[in-house]
Amino acid sequence: MKTLTIPGDPHSITAIVVPKKSEEFHDHEIVRINSSNSDKTVEKKIFRIVDGGEDKWELQFE
Repeated sequence: MKTLTIPGDPHSITAIVVPKKSEEFHDHEIVRINSSNSDKTVEKKIFRIVDGGEDKWELQFE
């Protein structure tokens, strides 16, 4: 399982933008999202991946 770290509450996140050169992600893959400023963690399933522009992917969650 891949892990991403974001500022704030990971429970409220609906999308994350990541560099295209980062790890490879797939639709319906489950990722762990950690908060960089608290001990909150959540696992979410990627609903779809779209081009986020400027060499980035936007991971959208269910």
